[in-house]
Amino acid sequence: MPTDVERVRQALAMWEAFPVHREPRPIVLTAMGVRALDRLMADTRWRALFDTPGVPESELPPEIAPAAVDYCRDVQSGAQRPLANIIRATGPFATDRGVRELPAWMMYPDDRRWPFIALEPDFERRMTWRPPGVRATHHEEAVLATDGRTLTFRFIGTPTQYADYPDALVYETDTAVLVEPLEIARDGNGIRLAYAEEREVVVRLAAPLDNRVLVGIGHGPGTTTFGSPITVLTPA
Repeated sequence: MPTDVERVRQALAMWEAFPVHREPRPIVLTAMGVRALDRLMADTRWRALFDTPGVPESELPPEIAPAAVDYCRDVQSGAQRPLANIIRATGPFATDRGVRELPAWMMYPDDRRWPFIALEPDFERRMTWRPPGVRATHHEEAVLATDGRTLTFRFIGTPTQYADYPDALVYETDTAVLVEPLEIARDGNGIRLAYAEEREVVVRLAAPLDNRVLVGIGHGPGTTTFGSPITVLTPA
């Protein structure tokens, strides 16, 4: 069933103030997916960064200090532990245009699978943008062809044996784009054994995507995922 058009309008309206013509384009943060984090953790050259001398705890910005303290609590008991070695360097951040190396504060104790990475607060204030109340979330990526208009939109949908996605509705404003795949159920499939699968649909935008943001409905109005940005990559 098609998405309520009013919800689409509301999601797009959240990005009306996005400074699409600003140079450089504001950074739109998303969240690193588990697969990307696992690849990062396997990079021994990157992990070696944490073996270098860190900076004093007193230099940790107050905006991120509570999160750093909480990160270093004992995993089992929740008891407070001393902060791990604090590194100030460029770190990987997921954005709506792929992973970028940005100014960061980082810690990576031996007993954690993934590191603590926080964007430099002043850099975040000056160089990033997203609507109030929208948190950085992870979505399946979309791929933009070299023509700037053909978009392969990947999403979690009904498995292939139960439904087709032959087309999609595309909603566009001067600052944002929203894609709604159209599902057509298959008949006579018996008992459903699977409920979700990565699917994709290819659409052509009315105008080049350029600096506009691809956004989604998320979990709907009133949630922090409503209007959240989706990563768009270009072919290597």
